Amino acid sequence: MDSPEQALRDAHAAEIAGDLNLAESILRSASKRWRREPEFKMRHGKVLRSIGKERKALKVFRSVLKDHPQRADAAIAAAETASSLNKLRLAESLWGRALSVGAPTDVATVGLCRTIWNRGRKEEAWERSRSAFLQGGNSSRILHDFLRECSPIIGTQVPELDILETGELTAESASLDSRREFAIESPTFAADSVEAMAGITAADLQAPPSDAITELLGDNQTQNQIDLSGISKAKPVKESRTDVEIPDDLFDFD
Repeated sequence: MDSPEQALRDAHAAEIAGDLNLAESILRSASKRWRREPEFKMRHGKVLRSIGKERKALKVFRSVLKDHPQRADAAIAAAETASSLNKLRLAESLWGRALSVGAPTDVATVGLCRTIWNRGRKEEAWERSRSAFLQGGNSSRILHDFLRECSPIIGTQVPELDILETGELTAESASLDSRREFAIESPTFAADSVEAMAGITAADLQAPPSDAITELLGDNQTQNQIDLSGISKAKPVKESRTDVEIPDDLFDFD
């Protein structure tokens, strides 16, 4: 390994080939040789998790956090590893740290709330996740999925997901029953028609009011209809101006 770049390439090639033990060995040696490069330790920890060495991976991630306290990815990786090892108290602390150093709010909040839930504080986990979901404008699908997972146990209705805010208008989301979704069919009329100008057909204007409107207004209300008889009349033919006689002295100003 002549350079850090070469070490990363060799480790990546070993991972692609499926030889995780070789990749782990390369990254372990590189981490010791280039101690100021946290990327080696991060990749080393991920490979350790892939081969089932969770405890060693947790030590590696925590060492990165010790030298680089503001790395959110190291905090998330350490929290996930601690959760896998069922070290829930440590995981809760690491998820809280991930939130404080700028990790994605919904990801870190779900991790924290899931850990709190597993520690038996179910009501607290529900309230934390619900509050974060509402503060985010009902737009986080990760938080919404967690709330749906917890809802049957808590016995409380899940707040509605705002499909428009998520920006994920897929076929699946279009089938969801949401009051924020409005399927409005735009009418199509000829460009020069009365319907195009008014936005409603002439037949609808001349139709009597429905039973619901009649009941609301009372029986004594008169049905005032719009006179549209002029629509059916033929348009007047404009007279040609070619035969109009123009006086010779029209422009004579003397």
